Amino acid sequence: MNAAVERYYDTTLDLYEDLWGQHVHHGFWDAGERPGNDEDRHAATDRLVRELVAFAGLPAGARVLDVGCGIGGPAMYLAGPLGCTVEGVTLSAAQAARANEKAAELGLAERTRFRQCDFMANDYPDASFDVVWAVESLMHIADRAAFFAEVRRVLKPGGIVAIATWSVRDGELTAQESRVVDQILRHQVMPSFSSLEEHERLAAAAGFTDIAIVDWSANVANSWEPGFAQVKELDNGRSMMRDLARDRGVDVLGFFYAGPLMLKGFETGAVTYGAVRATKPAAGD
Repeated sequence: MNAAVERYYDTTLDLYEDLWGQHVHHGFWDAGERPGNDEDRHAATDRLVRELVAFAGLPAGARVLDVGCGIGGPAMYLAGPLGCTVEGVTLSAAQAARANEKAAELGLAERTRFRQCDFMANDYPDASFDVVWAVESLMHIADRAAFFAEVRRVLKPGGIVAIATWSVRDGELTAQESRVVDQILRHQVMPSFSSLEEHERLAAAAGFTDIAIVDWSANVANSWEPGFAQVKELDNGRSMMRDLARDRGVDVLGFFYAGPLMLKGFETGAVTYGAVRATKPAAGD
């Protein structure tokens, strides 16, 4: 799975950056608000970062581990306006290199470092960070119980975990809903989805306290609206897709399938999206 995730993001880095800008994640709108143009998309993806910061109560100046940092979009906000020191890890060497380039361009290299590293096999000492931040990366980790255990290990007592994640409705799905979810998982190189409620249960089982979840499905679903989320149309589109598949491998085609599948998942209610926050108990608690 790790090798497949690495290959997928290495081969789609330029496609995502061209479409989504510096943030490789959903945008956040007020319920009922309609997206318009690229400026709206960029404002909405910026806003999702701010919403997660507010929901989780991230302190300014914190030492942050960004799990699945992508090309560093959220980290630039954490290191810039919030004044945090950020370590970013990603399975993709291409993403890490691009994130370091962007940090240098923005004058944030002294407060950020990005590297290729599997968070589940990291070399950080115990109690190294004030915050563990994971935006749309947990879906790629199969053993989520082990993820929460590792987060607790690297957090300082009183530290916070802040997660934004694709998820699935709690409870049993219909056969048709399951087929849509299975297609999304296959094309987006993910082992499974957990419900927001399951994330809450896993955090509690790992010993976290002050756990809260929030469903943002209605706020982010516009990220997949036709005409807004679709890849910019090129001449001979099918020919272009064949050329990409030949040059980069068939995994790259998952990039093009994501929009219609995610939109259908949100419309049926099978696919959800939300945030999770939790605190590692302070020493002696």
